[in-house]
Amino acid sequence: MADSYLTFAADYDWLFDDDVLTDGGAINYPAIARLLKRTPHGSTVLDASCGTGINAAVLARRGFDVWATDGSEAMIAEAAARFRREHLAIPARHSLWADLPATLAERFDVVLCVGNSLVHAAGQDAMVEALTGLRRMARPGGHVAIDSRNWEKLHAERRIVRVAPRVLTRDGRRCLSFYAWEIPERLHDEHAAHIVFVFEDGERTETHEYPVSFRPFTVAELRERLELAGLREVDSDFDDSRDQYCLIAEATQA
Repeated sequence: MADSYLTFAADYDWLFDDDVLTDGGAINYPAIARLLKRTPHGSTVLDASCGTGINAAVLARRGFDVWATDGSEAMIAEAAARFRREHLAIPARHSLWADLPATLAERFDVVLCVGNSLVHAAGQDAMVEALTGLRRMARPGGHVAIDSRNWEKLHAERRIVRVAPRVLTRDGRRCLSFYAWEIPERLHDEHAAHIVFVFEDGERTETHEYPVSFRPFTVAELRERLELAGLREVDSDFDDSRDQYCLIAEATQA
């Protein structure tokens, strides 16, 4: 699989406000926050779509025993660098979701697949295979947490340009990011986002653009594929008026 995040990884953190870098992103969405609140500190957590390690680092600072994996080698390299900077002992591994059971011998109390990542498993068969790999990483009684963009809402609204709410300033650089979407007529056809960063450094501006493709799914399809993968939904914060949602599931089979 081609690594679409190969160069994107270096700029990825500019998508997030400073409070996300400090306190985490999707792990604070309602359903995942409820799950983590009732999960004792010291429990094992696998962030299986760790990106640059933002959520994994926050969870480690909260007292969880965290491991981190990602399907992008570039993202794992950025995550490992973050863990070293922050002096966090978080093992980081490159692995696709379906390959996780063969990659890691450990099993976890909570398995996270967040950051709108599962959409990269394009189509029902690939998604069921990915979800099965995630399920097999959970201990008996453990949970798998999935978040997603509300693709039905995005497709219906057809807003092509979505600009970040504010300009960020770090280390003397200013950056404004935005998404420019290619939205086809049919929901299940490939959608593409051109993720653009406009940097200002003194009087000079520089633009970095990263095209990323997605194969959307509906919340009903996600629920059906969870069941096919041997997972049973136990909590959700889905609201058709919101841009994001999370589902929490537990295994129905070993």
